[in-house]
Amino acid sequence: MASTNTEIYRPYRGTLSTSGTRFLALVRSGVSAAVKNKLPLVVLFAPPAIATVIFSFVVYARFSLEAGAMPSALGGPSPAGAIAAGFARTLIQVRDQIALFHVSMSYFTLLVIAWFGAGLIAEDRRAGAHLLYFSRPLTRSGYLAAKFLTLFLFALIAVLAPSLVICTVATFASPEWSFLKEEGRVVPASIVYAFLWASVWSSVMLAISSLFSSRTFALVGSFAFFAVSGAVSVLLVVLQRDPRFLMLSLQGHFQRIAVWIFDLRRFGHASRGSGDHPAFEVGWDVRWSFLAVAAVAGIAWIILIARVRRLEGST
Repeated sequence: MASTNTEIYRPYRGTLSTSGTRFLALVRSGVSAAVKNKLPLVVLFAPPAIATVIFSFVVYARFSLEAGAMPSALGGPSPAGAIAAGFARTLIQVRDQIALFHVSMSYFTLLVIAWFGAGLIAEDRRAGAHLLYFSRPLTRSGYLAAKFLTLFLFALIAVLAPSLVICTVATFASPEWSFLKEEGRVVPASIVYAFLWASVWSSVMLAISSLFSSRTFALVGSFAFFAVSGAVSVLLVVLQRDPRFLMLSLQGHFQRIAVWIFDLRRFGHASRGSGDHPAFEVGWDVRWSFLAVAAVAGIAWIILIARVRRLEGST
């Protein structure tokens, strides 16, 4: 029987590819499987898309009023344009609008993270797909990189794309490119914040997914983590009137980082004690937030590595 097989099949005498990008095939298959169902894409990305249109129009109106031309959507030029321009220049700052977008849309973007990330590892455990993956020339690090990049791409689209659209509208609507000259640092700040947010929350969601063997249970676990920590911290802030209780939630730390990275500290101090714009209140040293975010990400990856190592050992 052995001799018959060798007559039919030639033995492989080459060497396996050592390319470090083998995991990209798993990324492509993960993205393809996620976008196959179009309804979740429309439902989950609709709120960020609508908010992007609204914030972009606000920014466009601000620069149009500043240039002395009332936007056609508001009825065209009028004698009140000069007065409105002064208010618009004072009240509407692109930097503040982008920071407000990140704060106000955070929970909608967390839904994107939860939906597309809940089943990435949990479904592999349920279906036994990890047995196939680890029997192939795919390392544990390659498997983790593939799952992380798959979720990271969806998170980045939800967070970074809207802010870049708003910045693009501001760039072309501002007279003589004044936005880039005066507030150009908003663009790299948006990119840095989006990459940090997407990286940490993707890590947390994958860790939650690795703890369950069902996508449904992983979704419930993620909503419990997102909602309970956020609701408890906000409730304590309201009851105690102390914004430092937001330190109990990961999203509260990202809110603090957003205030710092977009240089809104003066805005927060102006609102302290007045009750205005509590989302931008500065309550603690931003270094504590960076430390907390790094600690949560580190714990998430410790859980991920331990769980995937256990999966690899079961093959």
